[in-house]
Amino acid sequence: MKQSAIAILAAAFLLALTAPVQAAHCPALVKECRTLVEKLEKKGKSDAMTLAKAKQGCEDAQKLHESGKHKDSVIKAGQAITLAGESVK
Repeated sequence: MKQSAIAILAAAFLLALTAPVQAAHCPALVKECRTLVEKLEKKGKSDAMTLAKAKQGCEDAQKLHESGKHKDSVIKAGQAITLAGESVK
C-alpha cells in the first residue's frame, strides 16, 4: 500500500512540474486521494489521526480547485496523499 501511495505522489508532483496545471488535473488527484484514504480506512492498519488529516487535505484540495486555485489544489492533494501513506503503521 505504501508503494502505491508513493507512486501516486510521484505522479502528482511530476504532473505539477511537467505539465501546465489545468482544471482537469485537480479532480483526478482528489479522487485518487479519497480512494487511497478509503482503502486505508477499511484496512484499519493506519494511524487514525494522521489519516483524518489526510482526508481533510483531500477536501481542502477540492475546495482550492473549486475556487480556481488549481496549482495549489494539485500540491495540496499531493501532500494529502503523502500524509495518507505516512499513516500506515
